Parts: sequence; structure tokens; C-alpha cells
Amino acid sequence: MVAPAQIRRCLPAELPALVGLLDEEFIFSKGRSVSLARRLPTALNADNCPNLLLACRGEAVAASIAVKRFDWITPERSWRGAMLGMVYTRPAERGTGLASQLLRAAAQSLRADGIAFAVLWTAQPGFYRRLGWTGADCGIFGTFASPGGAASGCTPAEAGTIDRLRLRSAGAYLPRDRTSYQTLPVPAEQLLLRASPGGAAYAIYGLQADRAYVYEFGGEPTAYAALWQDICAAASTVYINECRGSPAHQWLASIRGISWREQALAMWLPLAEPACAPHCPGWYIPFLDRI
Repeated sequence: MVAPAQIRRCLPAELPALVGLLDEEFIFSKGRSVSLARRLPTALNADNCPNLLLACRGEAVAASIAVKRFDWITPERSWRGAMLGMVYTRPAERGTGLASQLLRAAAQSLRADGIAFAVLWTAQPGFYRRLGWTGADCGIFGTFASPGGAASGCTPAEAGTIDRLRLRSAGAYLPRDRTSYQTLPVPAEQLLLRASPGGAAYAIYGLQADRAYVYEFGGEPTAYAALWQDICAAASTVYINECRGSPAHQWLASIRGISWREQALAMWLPLAEPACAPHCPGWYIPFLDRI
């Protein structure tokens, strides 16, 4: 007889073993490098263990889910949100409903704590739709075959400098600290923070071999050209993650050769404040903030 699963929070002493399971599933089995503990320092750390939910059979972890709580600041008001990620089930436990149990438990706990909404990103929307999640994504994804060329001389940017430029935007945002700028999204192996000559704009992008992954442009669009030149000089293929209609998207749309498609990854679940539901389709959370 199979023992019933116990759903509980991760203990700090259990975190290294959990990271090992997640690394094998999402990193090493796919030929990638750099542990998730280094990639997602705001989520996979001892202080966030109360937001790492486990489904255990005895001492063994059968499934897990990570939650990252955050404040979402819009021009009208602030909302309390939570993002969910790293939904994992051991191969032998798949199909037993543990992931669904964890998702329901997470939603119940967040709702009880007054969290307005939850968000996640997935390529399997049908599974989450059955649990009440709704797909709505204003993200757009670009692919560009870079001609190469010489770099323009953009310089490394401090996290504080980027944040000051970022917060000049009139749009919604998620507050960041210095640890936020250490996030390394999969599959990049190196994160670069760059400022344009003169410091009027910045770019955040990752590198993996001859590929660049653009996560964010900010600041003055007239200074984007130098940043784009440096990105293209570093890679033969450039992948772009942006919000449809943003100043960066509008600027990049003028460049010939970028192929664009809709992202269709974000899914939302209104919790303690259902009034947020009409707003969710217009919200875009940058890749650097996600788990």
C-alpha cells in the first residue's frame, strides 16, 4: 500500500537535496550547466524555504513547487502577487495527482495570506487550465541572425544604476534588490548588465556559446543602438524577450530581419482580490524577475 503524501514546507536542511533533484530534472538532464541555486538566488535560498512546498512520502520528496512572493507596483495601486515555478514530480510519481495537490495547496495558502493573484509560465497550459488558471501573455519573442561586427564600447552597469533608469518608466514593475540582478535564466551561462556610452540606457542579456538572450532594455530608446551593436557583436543568434508595444519592442521592430512571435506562456490565477483579473492580460513581468 502506498503511503499518503504529506504536503509541507521545505526545511533549510532539506534545501540542498531538493536543489539536487531540481538540477537533475531541469538542468543536467538537458545538457545544461550552472545550478538552479545560482540561477535563482531569490527563490532557492534558506530564507525562502517557507515558500518551497514539498509532497513527501515518508522522508522522500515525491514532488515540489517553488513560490516567490512579490509586490507588483502599477500606476494605479500596488498588488501582492506570487509567482510559481519549478513544478517537479519524481518520475515514479507522475500521474498520481501530486502536482495538482501542491498547486491547490499553494493557492489556498496564498489566498489565506491575502495574496491578490498568482502567475506562472508554462508550455503546458492545458494542465493548469484544468486547475482554474487562465492564459494571457503580452510577451513577444524575437529571433535575429546577427551579422556580427565590432562592439560599440558599452560598459558594465551597476545594479543601482540600472534600477534608477528602470524606475523612470511609467509602467508597472516589481521591486528589485542586488540579488535580483544575479538571476541567470535558463539556458544562459553568463549574465551581462551593460550601460550605453553616456549611461542613458541599459540592456540585460545572457550569453550561451554563440547565442544571446535579451531580457530587458531600459532607459532612453535613442541610446539603444550602441547596446544592440554590442549584443550582435557577441552572438550569431539573438533571442529577444520583450513586452508587446513597449518602447524597446517599438525600437527593435524597426530592425530588419527580426522574426517575431507571441510568447503565450503566462497564466494567471486571481486569489484574494478577484478584481485584479481584468488587469492581468496587460501585465508583463520581465524574465529577470521570474522563477
